[in-house]
Amino acid sequence: MGKRLATPIGEMWMDDGILWHRISSSDKITEDDARAVVELVHELGEGQPRPAVVDMRAIGFATAAARRGFAGSPETSNEVATALIVGSTSSRLMAETFLKISKPNRPIGVFTDPADAKDWAKLHLVNS
Repeated sequence: MGKRLATPIGEMWMDDGILWHRISSSDKITEDDARAVVELVHELGEGQPRPAVVDMRAIGFATAAARRGFAGSPETSNEVATALIVGSTSSRLMAETFLKISKPNRPIGVFTDPADAKDWAKLHLVNS
């Protein structure tokens, strides 16, 4: 596991070529938060396309603008695929809403088990 970076809504790190983001904020996530996270994805991923695992079990609410920011294409987000870890009914609803409304332009998987999310993300590793 490499260095960890604090994000406005949690922490992010790389592990075996996969970018991990644990959201620990149950406050409202804004467009500015999303923009800052996308910038950190570029920094931590060294500009290379990466699969990501996002642990959103603690999430509270994300604005529509924030969801659009997270849904960016692989070219703008540097995420080639994103595994979402959900736990509660609210985080599952948030993930389902994200998928239905924001229509991300990359594969998205929804999981309750972090190990399953990691295995799925590994399928999307890009050869360097």
